[in-house]
Amino acid sequence: MLANFFNDDGLAKRYKITFVYRHSARYEAGFRDRVKKEVDSIPLKLLNVGDYTDEIAFKPARHLVKAVFNIFLVKYWFVLWNTAVLYRVFGRENIDVLHINNGGYPGAYSCMSASFAARLRGISRVVYVVNNVAFSYRSYKRWLDYPLDRVVAGAVSVFITGSEYARKRLVEVLRLPAEKSVSIHNGIAPRPVTEDRVETRRRLGVKEGRCLIVMVAVLEERKGHIYLLRAVQRLISQGYGGRIEVVIEGSGPMLDGLKVFVAQAGILENVKFIGSVSNVFNLLNAADVVALPSISNEDFPNVVIEAMSLGKTVIASRISGVPEQIIDMESGMLIEPADADRLADAIRDVVDDEGLRSRLGRNAADRFAMMFSAKVAVKKYCELYANLLNQEKI
Repeated sequence: MLANFFNDDGLAKRYKITFVYRHSARYEAGFRDRVKKEVDSIPLKLLNVGDYTDEIAFKPARHLVKAVFNIFLVKYWFVLWNTAVLYRVFGRENIDVLHINNGGYPGAYSCMSASFAARLRGISRVVYVVNNVAFSYRSYKRWLDYPLDRVVAGAVSVFITGSEYARKRLVEVLRLPAEKSVSIHNGIAPRPVTEDRVETRRRLGVKEGRCLIVMVAVLEERKGHIYLLRAVQRLISQGYGGRIEVVIEGSGPMLDGLKVFVAQAGILENVKFIGSVSNVFNLLNAADVVALPSISNEDFPNVVIEAMSLGKTVIASRISGVPEQIIDMESGMLIEPADADRLADAIRDVVDDEGLRSRLGRNAADRFAMMFSAKVAVKKYCELYANLLNQEKI
């Protein structure tokens, strides 16, 4: 959503925007790739536990460092440091609305620090966006967060989630009053398709006449790749080996294990792993079907609405906010999580019935235009900002 804000001409004319962010080379590269306009920005060296642990390749060493950080409560010392840094930065700006964008909750603790700094600076209009499902206090790692969460809840004017499912979960975890939360569906601006569909399929080696099923997701257990592969195994046993092909995009820790399964299941001819690609829209455009059989830690996956924007049939798990994206059998197909048999049935249905596949794709494109475009989402945020600015006291 941040890229949508910065690329929107109307928003830039209406508001003076300053972008404060935790700098990293990776984030900087992604930001410059998605946002082509000049943005008044303030990169900061904010402390984050992951910067010290995630890059340790040797697993036992990584776990040891994490354990030491947990014992000495390092993340909370980082919160104090980041709060002090942000307090100084916020003091140099005349802030009418502070928009905090987080991956989840608690997510990045620098976002928690931003809300603390806002409270100390007396910034009264604070919008806090949570882009995933909030974690409860069941884990001991969250127990000490409780008093900090109470401060966050008091400092924030309104919390925003991408789905109604995530909003209800956040309200439950943070014990928020109803008026302090709202769901605004994420929107996207589709990236240009720069390669002809036929050329993409030829480059990937997709055999003529096969239905191309594409999955775009980080290779982690929660994304449910194994259930797609089991579904393919079942379909091949039913005689569909010459009619389907699966291309899996992405990288992650599950790659080696998934490749072993493909080899042992005898489905090597029908499955390709292609790593991460620079323009995923070229791949989605080449697909006949897009699959996302997630099993956990999902909210409002962008790849679903990206595929919908291209008029693709999407088969996805009935999990978290996905049912708010797809209306089952109208603008896509929903299956229960971890149900490889039902996933196989759904794929078979759209392979056998091209008319069904076309209808679902057309309806998906219409639903995207009506509900999930960048323009629609930015408009809703602008309305929220206007309401906050019209209130004398939040």
